[in-house]
Amino acid sequence: MSQKRRQSTFYALIMLLMTSLVSCSAAPIEEEITRKAMPVDMSGHWEIDFAKSDNLQDQLNAVGRQIRREAARRERLAKEGQGFAGGPLPGRRDLLTLARLAEIITEPSLLEIIQATGRTRVKRENSFALVCETDGSAIAVTTDLLGEQRCGWDDSQLFFMLTLQEGLEVTHRLSRSEEGEVLLLVTSVETPGTRFPLVVSQFFKRYDPDNLGFRCERSLTKGKVCTTR
Repeated sequence: MSQKRRQSTFYALIMLLMTSLVSCSAAPIEEEITRKAMPVDMSGHWEIDFAKSDNLQDQLNAVGRQIRREAARRERLAKEGQGFAGGPLPGRRDLLTLARLAEIITEPSLLEIIQATGRTRVKRENSFALVCETDGSAIAVTTDLLGEQRCGWDDSQLFFMLTLQEGLEVTHRLSRSEEGEVLLLVTSVETPGTRFPLVVSQFFKRYDPDNLGFRCERSLTKGKVCTTR
């Protein structure tokens, strides 16, 4: 499948899941505050380390606890006759939408990173690639009918920020260990229906694609499933 078709398929899934949320208002994206760019070499092939990576269900439970604490705080303030700021708290359907979106976005278990001067391409298995062309500037901004993408180097971290017209915000941050054998990908997903971001940390380790004889996937319903190639 071509990158353009994969991107179209991805956006189609996103749009379908966002249908129930389009009537919600979304706050404008905050300006990304970055440090001096210090790019590092992340090039190569990477496979996910499930043992070290976050479990999506655990992270969703953490968001649920945040919402319950906020609900308790609002209830306490209301009893004391005090006001509070903030929109309606998300319901179960909003959280399920958030979880499904995060599952789709963090599904790729294999990455290939290709770097050149001013350009970085992160190829993701069964998904479209993340491409950043800074052209000597600290931050690159691209806009199309679907939304806006910002990308660049924040010190030694490579980041991609995607904001769709419907209010979905996705941020990817990649950083490499000092020894160069471990890659950390932190993904934040926030919908206009929740305004509580779901943050998932995934660790990747280097691998030789010619020696990989199996692949693994993890989902909310089936857990970790491995198959031979």
